[in-house]
Amino acid sequence: MTERLLEELRSSQQLVVAMTRVIEDDAPGRVGAWTLRDIAAHLATTERECFEPRIRSMAAGERPEFEYYSNDERDFDGVTLQNALSEWVDTRARLIDFVSGLSEEERARVGVHTKFGELTVDGYLKIALDHDQDHLKSLERLATEVAH
Repeated sequence: MTERLLEELRSSQQLVVAMTRVIEDDAPGRVGAWTLRDIAAHLATTERECFEPRIRSMAAGERPEFEYYSNDERDFDGVTLQNALSEWVDTRARLIDFVSGLSEEERARVGVHTKFGELTVDGYLKIALDHDQDHLKSLERLATEVAH
């Protein structure tokens, strides 16, 4: 399961980055209240502050308990679109490398999330993938609006 999931995470991120770059010049630059930069910074920050440390803690056998994470109210002024995308790519690569080196036993270790309940490392990776997919859908809607 893990290798397929890691490949889906790689592909999903590549699609989000490519879609962002394609619509960057043509779009008014907003998806709802967020700019493309805000979305990229949100993704990078979520990976760095949420997904990576939580998965590392779970794999270490700490059985951590997590609250719902949100950085939706954060001000990402001062962050450029390109820097945010680069940071997200780097952090995702680091996370994938880390998980690739885990044993089956380490991947089966759990954390407990207030919203999602008990999750394995693979379960938390699936949340990261779903998060990517939610933002990809928003970018696809924006690209469709720009094309018409």
